[in-house]
Amino acid sequence: MGRVFFNTRLNIHKLTANYTCLETDSGKLFLVNPAATTAITLPTIGTDTGEAYEGWNCTIMITEDTAATAGSMDQIVNVDFGSGSLVIGQIGASSNVAGDLAVSGDDFVNFTAAATPGDYIEVFTDGTNWYVQGMATDSTAGTGDVLFNTAAAS
Repeated sequence: MGRVFFNTRLNIHKLTANYTCLETDSGKLFLVNPAATTAITLPTIGTDTGEAYEGWNCTIMITEDTAATAGSMDQIVNVDFGSGSLVIGQIGASSNVAGDLAVSGDDFVNFTAAATPGDYIEVFTDGTNWYVQGMATDSTAGTGDVLFNTAAAS
């Protein structure tokens, strides 16, 4: 018989400002309620102390700590994967836009000020590349409110 786990809880970290993720942040759910434009910087992929090694993962969800209203974030959140990192993934949309796909040169995910509380991405590394999947409710018809990008949004 294997191990039995009970009373297991999510490791939640609430953010309201810029944050640089640590090696020890693997497995965390970051709830981001930004007071201003906010940057979340992921660790460098590698095997040295302080770096993200194979299996490092986190979930980043934006929130206003209130019931969701489409497009009610009012602040930008940029997730930085590091310059030159290979990012592989997609962000689906639950509305009438197509979502977004990571392409060569994308080093960021931008949650726009028109994003919706509850929009999220799940991130992990295989020790070489970043992998991202996410879901968003896009309030800006046809443009997308959570997008891969080559730069931070301002």
